[in-house]
Amino acid sequence: MSFSDIKGHSVQIRSLLENLRNNRLASAYLFSGPEAIGKKMTALNFAKFINCPVRNDVPPNGGTISNGVNQALDDSCGECPSCKKIDSLQHPDVFLITSEAEKDAETSLLGKKEASRAIKIEQVKEMEKRSAFRPYEAKYKVFIIDQAENMTQEASDALLKTLEEPPKDTIFILVSANEKLLSATILSRCRRIKFNALALEEMKEILMECYHLDEKKAHFLSCFSQGRLALALEIKDKDILREKNSLIEDFIYKRIDFRDRHDAQYKLNLFLSWFRDLLLLKLKARPTLINIDKEAYLMKNKDSYSIPELKDCIGFIYKALFYLERNINLRLLTSLTRIKLCKT
Repeated sequence: MSFSDIKGHSVQIRSLLENLRNNRLASAYLFSGPEAIGKKMTALNFAKFINCPVRNDVPPNGGTISNGVNQALDDSCGECPSCKKIDSLQHPDVFLITSEAEKDAETSLLGKKEASRAIKIEQVKEMEKRSAFRPYEAKYKVFIIDQAENMTQEASDALLKTLEEPPKDTIFILVSANEKLLSATILSRCRRIKFNALALEEMKEILMECYHLDEKKAHFLSCFSQGRLALALEIKDKDILREKNSLIEDFIYKRIDFRDRHDAQYKLNLFLSWFRDLLLLKLKARPTLINIDKEAYLMKNKDSYSIPELKDCIGFIYKALFYLERNINLRLLTSLTRIKLCKT
C-alpha cells in the first residue's frame, strides 16, 4: 500500500509532502474527517514515506516535475525492509495505538466491546516510554493514535504533557472522526489536516475504473457509504445488491434480527436508505435514488407509508444509531425496530 493507492486525498498528501520538502514537519498532526475515508491509511503511508531509505536517496531536484511536484519523491518504494515492516506493523519505530475493540474486531458481546473502546492511560504511558528513546532504525519515530477522540481524560492529559515537550525526531499523528471530543489544548498543539468524504460521482468512477464494479453496484456502494471509500471497499466483494435486497425483504416481512453492534449498524443504514428513497418518491423529488435497482418496487410500494410515517421512521433510525454507540441492549433494539418500522 502506498500514496498512489489512496484515492481522493491528493491535496492532503501534497501538503504533507511539502512539509517534508520545506523542512517544516510538525511534531504533532491531527488527521480529521469522517470515518472510513483513508485517514489512518494516509498516516501509515506518511510514516513509510518519511522513513523510506530508497525515497530518501532520490536527489531533491531529480525526477520529472508535474504541477510543481517532484514525481520522483511522491511515494515510498514499498519494497525496502522499512516499508515492508511498516506495512505489517512490525517496524520498531512506527506504532499504531488503538483501542482493544479495534484490535479484537471479533468481539460480539456488545457490552464488552463498548467497554473496551477507550484508549487508556496505560497505552499513552507506554507510548511516552518508547518516545523517550531515539529511533532504532528509522529517521523518524512515528506514533499514530487511531480514533484519538476515544482517549480517556487521564490518557488525554498524559498525551498533552508529551505534546508540550515533544521528543526530537518523533512525530505524533492523531486520527479522529470527531475532533470536537478532543481537548482544545491538544488541538492547539497539532497541525490539522482536514480530510473529506469523496463526492458520489467521483467515488462511483473510482469503483468502476479501479475496482471494475458494474455501474449499479458502484452507484449503490457510493451512495450507501456516503463517499467513504474504505467502507465501500470493505463490502465491495459481497454480492451486495442481492444481500441488500434480501435484507430489505426480511425487513418487509418483519424478519429482523441483529447479531451484534456492527451488524445492527449495517442493517439500520440499509433500512435508512430504503425509507429515504420512499420519502423522496412520496415528495416527488428527483435526486438520485440509492436503491436505483429497486426503483420499480419502490414506486409500487411508496404509498404503504404516509409522509409523516416515513419521517418518523427515519428519525427513529437516527436515534437507534445514536444509542447503538452508547451500548443499547440489542434485544431491545430489535424489538423496537420491528415495532417502529415494520408494517403489520
